[in-house]
Amino acid sequence: MKIISLGGCGAMGRATSWELAENDAVDNLVIADADINSADEFAAELPGDTATTRIDVTDHEGLVETIVDADVVANALPYGFNVAVMEACLDAKCHYLDLGGLYHKTQEQLEYDDRFADAGLTAVLGIGASPGLTNVATAMAVSHLDEVESIHIRTGARGGGEGFAYSAKTILDELTMNPVVYEDGEYQTLDPLSGRETYTMPSPVGEVEGFHSIHSELATMPNTFSGVNDVDFRVAFSPDLVNICDVLIGLNLTDEETVEYKNVETSPREFLDWHLDRQPKPGPTEEWKSFRVDVTGIENGDHAKYRYSTVVESRLDDWGLKATAVWTGVPMGIAAVLVGQGDVISAGAKPPEELFDPKQFIEELADREIIIEGEQIE
Repeated sequence: MKIISLGGCGAMGRATSWELAENDAVDNLVIADADINSADEFAAELPGDTATTRIDVTDHEGLVETIVDADVVANALPYGFNVAVMEACLDAKCHYLDLGGLYHKTQEQLEYDDRFADAGLTAVLGIGASPGLTNVATAMAVSHLDEVESIHIRTGARGGGEGFAYSAKTILDELTMNPVVYEDGEYQTLDPLSGRETYTMPSPVGEVEGFHSIHSELATMPNTFSGVNDVDFRVAFSPDLVNICDVLIGLNLTDEETVEYKNVETSPREFLDWHLDRQPKPGPTEEWKSFRVDVTGIENGDHAKYRYSTVVESRLDDWGLKATAVWTGVPMGIAAVLVGQGDVISAGAKPPEELFDPKQFIEELADREIIIEGEQIE
């Protein structure tokens, strides 16, 4: 099986590349990245013979030529490139996966469902940690129920160092875009950083403060799980990072209105994205990432509630990666092989909860020491 790890030497893509390089089902792994020097250096660390190639995602024909003989493209690039890569995969006749589209981009990507299905191809929309593992865990919880009523997703972390753990642009979008929730069978748009709530995650993460954030789970779950009345998502970033973003927002540095300065037209947000992208990312350090999914509904005529959760820690000794990368990149590596083997429920462009057997996926994760635990809590 030939798999293209697109952006495969980036902050999240490295974990996907490690997972694929260690999987015997993958006999041809190519790391495609704009930074070919970093790709070459990283490929030398991986087991086996990993090829590299330089890519320019904005060059459609060049991208198609790069991926045309691949079975699967695992896209770890920032979500703004998702649609462009999907278009290239259709032309190259490759299966496709990504790490999510922050709700609005995911909605746009869902419009490709018929085109991928007609081509006999699968596009997995959001198979990192959240979205991704949260979707699989929710599907597992729902499998116990005859009717589903509510889905509540919470994430939190401990450790990890300072700064932006992944794309600063994506994190700023999560903190500044209006979050969407599904309440009483209807979508509602809320204010950024609203709905602050203190909740407890599995040890050693413990008690954190989270808030509503724009996320892809809301773009799919209300439609996937028929009859659900309430779906929401809260994220708990580090207090230091939230404080930094509060200051940036307060100074209007996230404003997207164009201004002119010294004969250059730009916006504060455009400059901020450029500047933050140039800053060094935090190095590998001890970290624990966690999610908790609570699903309520009716089972055998009675009210029931199931909770699925996990804690993922850094892999410093072998991969040299923080938990953020591990729990995001490993699921896409697992999913890429499953898709390449045809071990999915259907073709089309769909979210993980519609494409994978949740029990099988959870077992695959357990083989990588990522344990999703489930319990009935009332």
